[in-house]
Amino acid sequence: MKPVEEILWANHTRGEFLEWAKRGTVVIVPIASTEQHGLHLPEDTDQRTVEYVSREAARRLDVPVLVTPTIPFGVSPHHMVHPGTITLSVETTVRVLKEVCRSIAAHGFERILILSGHGGNGNTVGAAALELKHELNQQVAAFNWFDPVQTKIDAITEGPCHTIGHAGEAETSAILFTAPHLVRRERYALVADISDDPSTGTAEKGQRILEAGVEALMATLERMAAQPGRRVVGIERAEA
Repeated sequence: MKPVEEILWANHTRGEFLEWAKRGTVVIVPIASTEQHGLHLPEDTDQRTVEYVSREAARRLDVPVLVTPTIPFGVSPHHMVHPGTITLSVETTVRVLKEVCRSIAAHGFERILILSGHGGNGNTVGAAALELKHELNQQVAAFNWFDPVQTKIDAITEGPCHTIGHAGEAETSAILFTAPHLVRRERYALVADISDDPSTGTAEKGQRILEAGVEALMATLERMAAQPGRRVVGIERAEA
């Protein structure tokens, strides 16, 4: 397993990136949110989960992967009723993602994955990736880290929510595993604008959920690394 220092974009110097690009490196751009997560979880919950999944996947793979600093803000207008939430508009989020990815591509990187830790970003990151794919004529993909493992989350959790939810059993479990000191257990409550009861969360469930996300992401990164970085994007003709 690689040390985390090796896979972090921000740890490298300008003289090292050309070699990383020549190796066909896949660059992960994590994006999350800063928003309310009930009375018991920190505002950066989505940042913590997407960083764990992206960094662990990058460390464990033999193929070269770099992880950029996490974009901490996302599309969260539906949570602005609660203090502490910071939101971007859809237009701003797309523009930020496009400018970040254009910068990465300008340095020779041909494989970029926008990885979201916030469900509210889903359609937005998908639209940004679609436009970038055609504009840059190269591999650009995007999804929420938990989307490929919804059935596994459902199997791990015990409550009524069958997805990652919002500040309920699954997300509480994830933070109990990654940052237990930040979980206010004495404030567990099924309050407005969270998905389900957080009191059923455990660190063991959180580890299993996040590990499922890591494994799914590793498979995606391996596919991206194995495919050509640049190709003609447009109408694809079926083979006769």
